[in-house]
Amino acid sequence: MSNINFRPWVGKNFLTTGYKGKKILVLGESHYCEGHEKYCPTCKRENMQESCFSMTEEVVNELVSDYYGQGYLQCFVCFERAVTGKELSQKEREEFWNGVMFYNYIQFSQTGPRTAPLPEHWGQSELAFQELLEQYMPDYIIVWGARLYDGLPDLGGVGSKLTIDGLGSTDVWTYTIKGKQIPALKVHHPSAPTGKKRDYWHQFYKAFLKV
Repeated sequence: MSNINFRPWVGKNFLTTGYKGKKILVLGESHYCEGHEKYCPTCKRENMQESCFSMTEEVVNELVSDYYGQGYLQCFVCFERAVTGKELSQKEREEFWNGVMFYNYIQFSQTGPRTAPLPEHWGQSELAFQELLEQYMPDYIIVWGARLYDGLPDLGGVGSKLTIDGLGSTDVWTYTIKGKQIPALKVHHPSAPTGKKRDYWHQFYKAFLKV
């Protein structure tokens, strides 16, 4: 049985053309389930509803197919602008998100927005993350936020720095999955003030993704 509770959003072009020929996994931290107390108080698999399993897919699909400025989708919009270096039309937004994959690392719902995951949830989500990497074999991972980056399993990987002259540096952790090296870039969460600096992060994305 799969260890994944929240199915990832897998853009329809992720496995073929990806984004500019790259298979990119965008990694968020966790979900806050509406109706959490009623449906899945501890997010045990036996208590989860279909609406829980498909939550990630539904959130990104709303961005792709029915975006009209919803506040909780702004982090996705800030991120896409930082990667591409510009504001996207709705058609361009659809093309972008249909080329990438999005997944929340923590596989247990949180009790409210901006809630830190319980310590045990980090370790309990490791098998799902490894399963995801082995199944989809992305070329690159972009990690939203320092807390998430620092909480990820090392899986025998190695660390390095990505440095941009005049801007500074950020961390990169490179996994080796089935003989393939998959680098993971630490960025500030796109909902944070520092994460909204489009031109700044665009330089790191260009250098990291080699686009």
